[in-house]
Amino acid sequence: MGNRAKRRAWVHRVMSDPRLTESHRRLALTVAEMDRRGFTFCELDGELFFEPKEHYAASLK
Repeated sequence: MGNRAKRRAWVHRVMSDPRLTESHRRLALTVAEMDRRGFTFCELDGELFFEPKEHYAASLK
């Protein structure tokens, strides 16, 4: 979601969706923000974490 207008529209849709609880909204917004910063949301053995995307990982080392 590189385009700011698209990102704002998506955030508005998430925040106004009555099917989502407040925690689901916060989780969705956090995942989107971390994706924008170059991380991906992962799950391993029931644990959730963020990991740098491959093309960013080299610059973090």
